[in-house]
Amino acid sequence: MSHSKHTKKGRSLYIEKWNPSAKRLINTCVICGAQGYAPGIDDEGFVYDHAQKISDFEHRAIRAELKRVLKPLSLDALGRCEDCAGRMENG
Repeated sequence: MSHSKHTKKGRSLYIEKWNPSAKRLINTCVICGAQGYAPGIDDEGFVYDHAQKISDFEHRAIRAELKRVLKPLSLDALGRCEDCAGRMENG
């Protein structure tokens, strides 16, 4: 039985079971509950340490899995997504 049968759509066995520390990179809107990955993982510095000139295998795997399952979601200082922030600003 493949591991894909153990997860629901939009979930990842890698994130849920094998590397739960990757959950810290998932943003969740406090109002609507929308989830997405932190846009900071798209930066080159996330997977490449310029000081040591090495690429981190774990960070590459985390980025690949989050991008496969989720879309980017930026949050404002209050933890709201752009849609919810816009609705609250406009009344």
